[in-house]
Amino acid sequence: MRLHSSILVLLCTTNLVISFVVLPYIQIDYAHLIRVAHCKAKCSEKYGYPKTRENLDGSIDEYFFVDTEEYSKCENGCLQFQHRRDMKRSNLTGETLQGAKFWLESTAHSGKVGSSPVSTIELLCQMPSATPDLDDSFEGLLGLTKVRPSGPVQYVVQWKQRTYALGYYDESQWITASVESDGMIKVDGMIPGVQYKFLVTVVGPAGKLGDTIQSEWTEISNTLTVKAPGAPLIVKNGFNSEQGVVAHLHFPRTAYDSCYFRLQVKNATNSVVSDLRVDPTYSILLSHLEFDSSYAVTLSALSSDQNTATNPISVRFNSFQCKQVYGKGSLQCAPEPVSNIRVAIEANSTAQITWTASAEPENILTYAITYQAYLGPCNKDPTTVYLAAPSTSYEMPLPRNVHCEFMFRITNYDAIGREAFAETRIAVMQEKLISSSFTVPLIAIGISFSFLILAVCCFAVCRCCNKCPVKVSENKAKLTDYA
Repeated sequence: MRLHSSILVLLCTTNLVISFVVLPYIQIDYAHLIRVAHCKAKCSEKYGYPKTRENLDGSIDEYFFVDTEEYSKCENGCLQFQHRRDMKRSNLTGETLQGAKFWLESTAHSGKVGSSPVSTIELLCQMPSATPDLDDSFEGLLGLTKVRPSGPVQYVVQWKQRTYALGYYDESQWITASVESDGMIKVDGMIPGVQYKFLVTVVGPAGKLGDTIQSEWTEISNTLTVKAPGAPLIVKNGFNSEQGVVAHLHFPRTAYDSCYFRLQVKNATNSVVSDLRVDPTYSILLSHLEFDSSYAVTLSALSSDQNTATNPISVRFNSFQCKQVYGKGSLQCAPEPVSNIRVAIEANSTAQITWTASAEPENILTYAITYQAYLGPCNKDPTTVYLAAPSTSYEMPLPRNVHCEFMFRITNYDAIGREAFAETRIAVMQEKLISSSFTVPLIAIGISFSFLILAVCCFAVCRCCNKCPVKVSENKAKLTDYA
């Protein structure tokens, strides 16, 4: 998924997939389909060509593209000539004739050639079927994980099922179902509560490639509803030279999840909503993000017709800052203002102002120091002084015996002329020069001192109120005695 700074573009992987239906009582001869796959692989080699597509996690899947008219005619030649003996009387021409020749060259009994390009096969997802004749059943996607580009190959798919009852499993034999040319295979007609296992034989132009690959047993849900994605969503930030600022979106995926998801990604300026189809990878790549931007991501599951969505799960994250990638002060990033501005009042009616540079001196062109009185009888005209790149301080002259307040601005220009600035305020009060950065502490001290005096007074009054009447009574008693 590519998110650009001005326009958001999503590369969806919603390619059409070829499907087959699991029918327990229809068995196709395995040897026959191996020969068909052998013939089709030869057609792929001659009339297909390698192509790439991007997986959800950003990795590249290389496959052989065979959706061409020439390949279709060659494939028809493989199928039409299966029951014909005499090629001369077949009236086949062109690519169809070539397919018939490939059929004669193909065999179901060739030995294994090399190793398989497929490492694993798994049922990635399941959801209620959208096929009208398959009510109360499920469809899903088989995903093949490759260890290298597959080349011009075909996949012969077999499956078996089992049910658990009375303490044991009732398991069927392997049922040969289909020959597929793509590594994403749709399976339809799966029965709720039944477990399924799949087996794939990879066949190339020279014969079978390596050993067969089996999936694990997967049970089909008994609930004919779409499962919402599981929480939590986890985001891992990153960067690469081709896709810029990126983030990988992870969430706990299982074989019970839907095959389609709706993803929304937005920040303060852009938003995109798009539908995705699962693949054998386990994260979603968000690429070409903006630097240092806050993003909100929501993810919901879709039904097989992609018209109904579940309640979404969501997460917020901040993308990488430019300086985290290129380093502080890099010309690849927008300039940052200076920091840690400090003001020290000198006895000679000057203010010594220091700061921390936002970049190395070689990446700074110059500093522009601008100060201007905005309150009091002082001259209101702005004064600007330019300093060399290594500078990190400036001595500002201040007036005497007047009450004025100044705005002090430090503007730094990078090597290509871009600017950033920071400001502070300086107050002059009857020869007492106070920086705005020290105003709050002084007020706090004054309030604390006043409170202390008030507390002492209250304490004295209380003691007087409690003890003075006693003294007066004693004196009156003494006078009475003398009388």
